[in-house]
Amino acid sequence: MIRFFALLPRRPDIDRQRFHDHWRHPHGTMGRQIPGMLTYVQGHQFDTDRLGPGQDKYDGVAMPSFDSPKDAAALVDEPLFVDNIRPDEPLFQDLPNVIFFITEEDVIVSRPPMGAVSDVDRQWDVLERPTSIHLLQFVHLDGNPGWVGADDAELGLRIGALRHAVNRPSAEVHGDGAPFLGARQLWWPTLTAFQDGVDADRAAFDGLLAQAGQAVTMLAVSERFVR
Repeated sequence: MIRFFALLPRRPDIDRQRFHDHWRHPHGTMGRQIPGMLTYVQGHQFDTDRLGPGQDKYDGVAMPSFDSPKDAAALVDEPLFVDNIRPDEPLFQDLPNVIFFITEEDVIVSRPPMGAVSDVDRQWDVLERPTSIHLLQFVHLDGNPGWVGADDAELGLRIGALRHAVNRPSAEVHGDGAPFLGARQLWWPTLTAFQDGVDADRAAFDGLLAQAGQAVTMLAVSERFVR
């Protein structure tokens, strides 16, 4: 799967609630109509005491997915995007500081193995839920080149994440000019599940995130607009 990330800071004169609400509607409603997207998810950042300073550098992350890098790169030239989405962006986004990152996604845990969690947790599927708790980490270019480790899946399971993916830059789109070394994503069904998972094994949580070195890490409520 090709995952397109757009890291969005809000316009400085717009308060957080207005940013999130405008992004949901009308912006998100218009975005649902863009052809070629397999999925479209908005990750709305919120503060948590399980993360430190810098977690609010971006107010949200748009996450459409596509069949191919070519399809993802073509998004900005799609007529509906040009005519409707692009004119709406300056109304709530700090456009000079938006970052686009097109990646190849590797799902390392699609759902926990038998015995790792309860039966009801194994039934949860992020693709079937309108919202989820979503941890996003973007590894800076001066971060750790070995940010993906052999024990990543185990560490994610130890903190209760029900899905875990890593994303590497699309060489076809970015060449040598990608804005990040990569991205990590972990999902929980609820905020309580995230908090309980982290608190149950803080060493696993800190160890997993520390592998990135220099990075932007945030927690978001992800809202699914297109499956």
